[in-house]
Amino acid sequence: MKLFSATILCFALSLGSCGQDHDGHGHSESGAHYHAPPHGGVLIELGEHGSGYNLELFLQDQGFMQIFIWDAHVDNLVRIEQENIDLLLSDANATERTLTCAAVEDAATGESVGNTSLFASTEKIADQLPLKGVIPMIKVIGKTYENIPFEFNGNSLVHDDDH
Repeated sequence: MKLFSATILCFALSLGSCGQDHDGHGHSESGAHYHAPPHGGVLIELGEHGSGYNLELFLQDQGFMQIFIWDAHVDNLVRIEQENIDLLLSDANATERTLTCAAVEDAATGESVGNTSLFASTEKIADQLPLKGVIPMIKVIGKTYENIPFEFNGNSLVHDDDH
């Protein structure tokens, strides 16, 4: 009886685990685990899977890049204290420049500079795609992540509710 109960318990726990296809989580055709970007952008993982955070790079209709800060499983937005997130871009000629994404305030959610989960570029980038570079540093809830490589060719998906 104990073996049967343990088997049932293990099965129930596995249904609630990250490995199942729920809320934008699942497995790709190759069997690799993934999380769907909620806005249809591109996800960049910070830290080890399940214990770090995620950034979602998203191209607005107006041509500005937005960066959303998500928890480990892309379920909840995470507010951080930074006022800016800088992206160090490099082009085919190895020329480097900085793209600054500033904290976005939102009175409806109470988010403010120094307490927000959303950042937006200070210049339009739509005509500069694809972008390739590194994020020199970002701090998320006491953890510092440095030199995070990224490539951004534009949004991965199109949603009717993009904002």
